Parts: sequence; structure tokens; C-alpha cells
Amino acid sequence: MKKYTIVIGLLVIFGCSENKPQSDSNLDFDLTQDTVVIDPKGGIINLKYGLSSPELSSDGKYLYHYSHGEAKFDKINLENLELEETLQFEKEGPNGMGSYIGGYSLNLSDQLMIWSNGLNAVFDQLGKKVRDLKLTKIAPELKGPEAFPFRLMEHPSDPNTIFGLYVQNLENQYFLAKVDLENETYEKISLPETEKLDNYRMEIEQGGRPAGAFRPVPMATKIRDNKIVLTNGAYNEAYVYDISMDSLYLISWDSKLTGNQNEYKLPKTVELEQAEEHRRKFKESINFLDPIWDPISERYVRLSFKTKFSADLNEYGEAEEIGAEVFLTVLDKDLNIIKETFLDQYQKNPRTHFFIDNKIWLYENIADELGFVRITVD
Repeated sequence: MKKYTIVIGLLVIFGCSENKPQSDSNLDFDLTQDTVVIDPKGGIINLKYGLSSPELSSDGKYLYHYSHGEAKFDKINLENLELEETLQFEKEGPNGMGSYIGGYSLNLSDQLMIWSNGLNAVFDQLGKKVRDLKLTKIAPELKGPEAFPFRLMEHPSDPNTIFGLYVQNLENQYFLAKVDLENETYEKISLPETEKLDNYRMEIEQGGRPAGAFRPVPMATKIRDNKIVLTNGAYNEAYVYDISMDSLYLISWDSKLTGNQNEYKLPKTVELEQAEEHRRKFKESINFLDPIWDPISERYVRLSFKTKFSADLNEYGEAEEIGAEVFLTVLDKDLNIIKETFLDQYQKNPRTHFFIDNKIWLYENIADELGFVRITVD
């Protein structure tokens, strides 16, 4: 029997799930759930676009939230559950980060590595640019809209080595880039296993002209144990790059609760008016999220889900999300499945989340305040 605790403010409700276990592997799961709200301390946490690109500090005590288009980052104290400060950056000038960014990550010194078109630089928390990485000067192939990074990472023991997960748009190819900043050299590491993502690429047209595309893309974890783990939303597998061995290998998982591949076959080309219907059907089949490492328990947690939609369409002709079936998989440090279970008490699409100290923190907008549903996994 699973135990749940729901906490909102001062109200505490204890309950117990009567749902039958969905797999023998989850019989000894002990899951405790609570909900918390972040105190903005008189400030404003902009949630117009949700929790944008959350990043954790190196000690796991702080969450950073990028305010989309505002050139600032909220620094949230996860121990005190409050907004500690807002880091104000500049859009223009020698320390400018631009109006919009492609993404950011934190290094071990909790400096912010920010990237966008024309910018690859490291900033301190006062908004000062402390290092121009000059990636496109070292590797001109990485310049322009043809190649764009999904993620950049500083090697935890060598700040002169940068790894990036890139897509080459014209060829629709994914690759890792290894850049040596000191010697100004560059190595491109092909990812042949990602070629099968073409099976899920849907080109969108309007009147016979290109109007976009829909596709699952690779995701990269932070570097741990000299390894980068790459996953994607369509397949239940991990592509591992071992930095010290300069080798790639594939791990395929066998779930007892879900399929191991998204079962909906997207059309190769579709008119804009029909695109939403196919995206919805893709989301109704299983989607996999990236595994997240917890240094305290020394294990990974990976969520997967199937989205549920209303039968009726809204005023824009779209079916609205009404819930989801969510599954939790616990993996050991070598990415072997330890346990998996169906989260019968959490029935929402778990897009934004992180995992620290045995707890999964799932973003929740609570009356326009930043909140989290936290699930403790024991």
C-alpha cells in the first residue's frame, strides 16, 4: 500500500492509495507526496511561460529560473522555500546577454554559461561577462542558424573543455561537440543512433510551403562520472558517451509498465490544419523524459507519461489537456532499472521537474505563485 501526504500551507491531509500495484517491481515503493509554495518575499516570479529552463546550483540548494525575455534570473532558496534574490543582467553592451537566449547552464562555481545566436559566454552572478568562449571562432561549423546547441556543459574538472549537444538543421543530424578552449581545437562526435528519430519527424506545410516541423529531440544530462547520458522522448533507451574512453554505447531498457517506443507513426508531411491532431496523438502514446541524477541517493529517476485530452475542442479548435498517466522509473548509477511504478496520485503532464535529496520536484502554478508537488522516493 502506498502512502501519500498532501501539504498545502498549514493544511495536512493523510491518505492511502487503494490502487493495485501495476508491476511486481513496485511492491516495496514508499512514496510520500506534498505540495509547497515559494514565498516571493515581496518580489515577482514571472510564470508567464512556466518555469523556464530551471537549473540547480552545484550544492542543490538553489534553483535558478530564467525570466523569458527579461535578462534576469530568479535565485530561489529551496531550503527556505523563498525567492532569495533576482540576478539582473544587461541586454546590450559589453556584458549584454541579449533579449532572448537559447539556454543556459551552471558550472561548479555557479557561474552562468549562456548561449544564443552570436553569444557563447560565461557570466558571474553580478551579470559581468567573465569569459567569451569564442566557440564559433574555434569551430566555424557551429556558427549561424544551421547549427544550434540544445545544451552546453563545462567539464566539471576542466573548465577549458566544453561539450555541446547540437543539431545540424539542414541535414537534421545531431552531434556532440568537444571544444578545447585553451588549444582552440574542436572535435565533432557523431551520434548515429539518433538517426532513427527521423521516423518521428513531421514536416508541416501551409499551402505547399514549409511552415515548421515537429519532432522529438535528444536530451543531455549533466556530466557525471566522466559520462554524458543522452535520451529522447520516443525511445526507452540511453545513448552514453564515455569521455575518458572516447566511446559511445547504447542502453535499451525494458519497461514492464509501458511500451518501449512511442507507438504513433507521424506522417512525413502534413498541412498546418492537421498538425495539431497528429501532435496530440503522439502525446497520447508514451513519451519519455530525461533521467535526473541525485548525488544523495546516487541514483537516477526517470519519468514517462501519456497525455489525456478532452473529447471536445476549444475555441481555437484544439483538444485541451485534462491529465496524464505518469510512470516513475528508478535507475542505479550504471543506468540499470531498480524499480518502476505508476504514479496514481499524480495525474498531470510532468514537463518541468528536477530531483534532489530523494525528492522529485514537479512545477505547479498555484494561484500564479511558484509551487511544487514533491514526491519522496524511498
